[in-house]
Amino acid sequence: MEAICTNDIVNQYGPLVSSLCHRMIQKEDDAKDAAQEVWLEIVKGLPKYRGESKLSTWIYTVTYHTVIRYCKNEKKYTTNFLSSYFRGEPLVVPYQYDYDKHIWIKEMCDKCLTGILHCLDEESRLAYLFRDMVELSYEEISDILEKEPATMRKIVSRCRKKLKNFLNKECILYNPKGKCNCRMKHLVTEIDLQKEYQKVRRFVRKANIYLESNKILPQKNFWINFIK
Repeated sequence: MEAICTNDIVNQYGPLVSSLCHRMIQKEDDAKDAAQEVWLEIVKGLPKYRGESKLSTWIYTVTYHTVIRYCKNEKKYTTNFLSSYFRGEPLVVPYQYDYDKHIWIKEMCDKCLTGILHCLDEESRLAYLFRDMVELSYEEISDILEKEPATMRKIVSRCRKKLKNFLNKECILYNPKGKCNCRMKHLVTEIDLQKEYQKVRRFVRKANIYLESNKILPQKNFWINFIK
């Protein structure tokens, strides 16, 4: 089997694994720790990898087992709780800090989107992200999660429906014509963040709000420091 270059793995899979950890785990430090643990497991396992499965399947299987373990300590939310949170007091930009206002608003919206995913159980959340963010086939997802492809289709379909119903009602970025009352609404409108999301939609194939949010902010690659 041809030798596998770790630099290629970092560049090709690092951003996607980092995004998965970021979406699955709300605390940034924990998400980074999880991604780095995935990398260490991959480096440790590469000498034993013989190509019995696709490299991507093997990498995402390692990611699955690591991330699920970290997610056990994450809070889960009901959609009722999330609706109440979104209708809380408007957020105030921290003017006392040295910051880029546009980046801060984008990051806060991104954190909200990650929080919304926590209305799904861990395995369903990861199946949804594998399909709609990483864009794996149902067959590959079924190999990773060890379930039938038909089961994966049903799980992802339920997740899409639940998220769509919530976002359509609550998120101005998802539905600009919606009557949402999000605590970020005035800030999103002030910097016209909707326009940036709409621009991404015109250029990204099959874009959804999580893919769009990844494009709006600089991509994370928690693996990159390991090869410097």
